[in-house]
Amino acid sequence: MKLLALRWLLDPATSLLALRLRAQECGRMSYDAAWRLARVIRHPDEMVYRHHGHLAEDSHDEQR
Repeated sequence: MKLLALRWLLDPATSLLALRLRAQECGRMSYDAAWRLARVIRHPDEMVYRHHGHLAEDSHDEQR
C-alpha cells in the first residue's frame, strides 16, 4: 500500500489538514512536508519523531 493511501486510512483528519496547509502555500509545499507539519500541529508531543533522520548522527563521525 502506498504511503499516501495509508496516511489517509489511518489519520484522515491530519491528511485533510495537510491539504489545507498545502493549499494555503499555493502548492509550494510538498504534501509530505505538509502532512508532517499537520501531524505536529495536531500532536505536538511527536515533534521528536519529525526530526528523526534530519539531524547529524554524531559530531565524532563528522570529524573523520
